[in-house]
Amino acid sequence: MNYRMPRKRFRQRGVKNDRLIIVGAVLAAILVVGNVINAIVRDRVTVKKGSYVSKEGFPLFTDAGEYIRLAKNYPYNPGVRLSFHKMAGGESYWDVAYMHNISIDTLVAANPFITSFVPKSGIEIIVPAQDGVLLAIDDIFDVRRMRKLLNYRGVVRGDYMPGIFRLVSTDDIRFVFFKDQRPVIVNNSLEKLYRIKYIFQSPLRGNFTSLFGDRRHPYIQDGTFKFHNGVDICSSFNTPINPAREGMVIFTGWRGGFGKTVMIQHHDGYTTLYGHLNSINVKIGDWVTKDMVIGHVGSTGLSTGPHLHFTVMKHGWDIDPLLFIW
Repeated sequence: MNYRMPRKRFRQRGVKNDRLIIVGAVLAAILVVGNVINAIVRDRVTVKKGSYVSKEGFPLFTDAGEYIRLAKNYPYNPGVRLSFHKMAGGESYWDVAYMHNISIDTLVAANPFITSFVPKSGIEIIVPAQDGVLLAIDDIFDVRRMRKLLNYRGVVRGDYMPGIFRLVSTDDIRFVFFKDQRPVIVNNSLEKLYRIKYIFQSPLRGNFTSLFGDRRHPYIQDGTFKFHNGVDICSSFNTPINPAREGMVIFTGWRGGFGKTVMIQHHDGYTTLYGHLNSINVKIGDWVTKDMVIGHVGSTGLSTGPHLHFTVMKHGWDIDPLLFIW
């Protein structure tokens, strides 16, 4: 038996389908028009040609002025609150990091144009409000690749995802932020230092009050300069001190102007010295690891206040400790 749909019902279904097609067409038109208007009205994020290089597919800015201009005029949420700091004469990046309670890694990631840890006076840098990696990206695929490199399982912060009226981005660059991460891609000038850095750790957290090199003598007030063979890390009395690397204790006791001192021999010919201690927790011959406490901050010897004097030597030659513990 042949069954025929009633003409009335057939007409109703046809009208319904026509309405759905019309609604779909209207929504598609709104979507297209909305994206076109948004693209016309919204200012594009543009950067000067040649202001960055590509490393492993990620943009690394080499032009400090263009990068700072971009960050100051960035119209979206970069994922973290940013401030800007102009380096003063004699000020170090460690001073800035300590002042803002962030790590030097965070400053390196946020300022990819930094090629030396000796800053030029007047240079302007970005200071994120919390630790993490501020990353410039070309597109959302950069986010996926960096997430994989960092093995990151948290929420990637920043306004970078497409929206209903932002399906196609015409911006040159976007920013994203990976909270509590350390950079895995840095410029070629810092790459070797980064490899060394992961072997060593800072003996304690504190402000670097005196750096490696010539400095005014702290006791002779006639302008005399004297070579300072380490860095001074200011901290409160009895702050625990950890070794910068695992190794064997080769000296403990009083060592001239350094006061109570510990020296540790490490692999590859490295030796570290920890001076002005208030107390010593190890003895000669002990094997120490990075998590052990070898002593506590003091002001013994020729010292103007509680701090740690930290020296790094290789085969007996003094080396700037900030190559190792930044």
